[in-house]
Amino acid sequence: MHGRLKSLELRFARIAGFVRAGDKYEAHERSRLQVRKVIAGLIREGLTRAGLNPDDSPTLRDLETPDPLPPPPRRWRPIDPRVAFCEQMTALAARMRQPPRLASASPVALLAYYCFGPGARADPDPAPA
Repeated sequence: MHGRLKSLELRFARIAGFVRAGDKYEAHERSRLQVRKVIAGLIREGLTRAGLNPDDSPTLRDLETPDPLPPPPRRWRPIDPRVAFCEQMTALAARMRQPPRLASASPVALLAYYCFGPGARADPDPAPA
């Protein structure tokens, strides 16, 4: 029972870590937008004091319009082992210049050549009757 509670606590801690990471990202974006507003306000005030119309500045307009939020950073996902296996077998079959000798070939060489390489047929011959 204690082991199950411990694993449940570990799962909850991992979920809480994901939630906190998302909160940090959103807080960073809010802070960045607030800084842009402050800087735009300072520039607008400086242009007004200089006798210029701040609305004529495309740079200021770009600074005042918020950028669309970038997507959150992607988490690394491990490669699907099935995809990795197929890629390795295809690469091995591509290196084979001729069919492996049946008497001495390894099972991996036979699998690579006859299932993933040039020895593989899309439509095998029908079985003899």
